Amino acid sequence: MPVITIADVDTLLAGELGQWLQAQASAREEAKRKAAKRMVGGLVLGAPFLLGFLWDGFWGQAVGFVGLAIIAIGFTMGGIIRQNMVSSLKREINSALARSLGVEYSPEAAFGDEFNLAYAYDLLPGYTRKTCEDCWQGEIGGTPFQLYEAHLIERRGSGKNRRDVTVFRGVILKIRFAREFHGVTLVERQRMRLTWFGDSQTKNGMKLDRVKMVDPRFEDTFDVYGSDPVEARYLVHPAYCERLVALEDKFEGKGLKALFHKGDVVVTVKSEDLFESASLNPDRDRELLGRTIEQFRALAEMIISLNERRREGAST
Repeated sequence: MPVITIADVDTLLAGELGQWLQAQASAREEAKRKAAKRMVGGLVLGAPFLLGFLWDGFWGQAVGFVGLAIIAIGFTMGGIIRQNMVSSLKREINSALARSLGVEYSPEAAFGDEFNLAYAYDLLPGYTRKTCEDCWQGEIGGTPFQLYEAHLIERRGSGKNRRDVTVFRGVILKIRFAREFHGVTLVERQRMRLTWFGDSQTKNGMKLDRVKMVDPRFEDTFDVYGSDPVEARYLVHPAYCERLVALEDKFEGKGLKALFHKGDVVVTVKSEDLFESASLNPDRDRELLGRTIEQFRALAEMIISLNERRREGAST
């Protein structure tokens, strides 16, 4: 397996990134001061209006809600100031890590064919609207990849009960596979199955039968479905199980699914805090950067393991 060198925390903080972060100390303090000022100001201005809730009648309630609105505006403005500063720090930190790896990072992202493919094969749930951000792309060990974070929201209910519900927040990863394949293979976390009518799934109009894997470690953790059982066993090496589980653990995620489709592999993982490398507290720089590096290391190891070419004479 190719060895991927990922810079450690000390190396990155000892270079230009560390110097830049030190120079941001006053900017962080200023952001915290301005945010606190907006929040306290909203509370001070809005609190007196809350007395309206003590009055009977429509106007008393209206005055009370005005107070709540003023407080909410103050806290929202404060939150925006804090988030803008954190986003600036995160952009520089993640970009420095990306440069050390020879890949690209951008706070902006765009949905592509990998999203449509993931949705068509039920790697992603139904949704009403979607957003994405934090795109990483390039090559790891000679393997092209693209990863970004996605947020899917579904509008549920009607009338006064209408609400927006997050149905997926996590990453979508696309890898260009080294080996040739023509069928479709789906890998997902093991779940309860009803097999009265056969153990198969129909995805995107294609029937996928459950594939019995030889290695019990994989069989006890993941279910594999495919249009070609022989090809599925060829593609899905038992060692991938450990890499997939490690990826979930480092991403602090769940519900991992992977799809092998016409030369591409698409992976989705539900996870809340991925590559969140920055905060307004400089004392957390080392901790957050270290976690981001470990997340990327798990990603790199999974990509390389998944895409390692079969050795001559090997059976899998």
